[in-house]
Amino acid sequence: MPQLMFRCPYTNKPIQPGIELAAESFRAVAEYPISMFCPHCGEQHHGSMGDGCLTEQLAPMLVPQNPE
Repeated sequence: MPQLMFRCPYTNKPIQPGIELAAESFRAVAEYPISMFCPHCGEQHHGSMGDGCLTEQLAPMLVPQNPE
């Protein structure tokens, strides 16, 4: 399934939040707000789902954090 991808406005590097969406669903949620931490510049980026694009590239696996 396609992955949602954004680009850092400062570094232009891809940010993949790990969200999988079908094209029909992407159009339906385009106006939904989204906020994500950018691993490239260390900032929080805000926008809407429609600011991203769908890609067939796989997002990197998320590393689980140990609860303390």
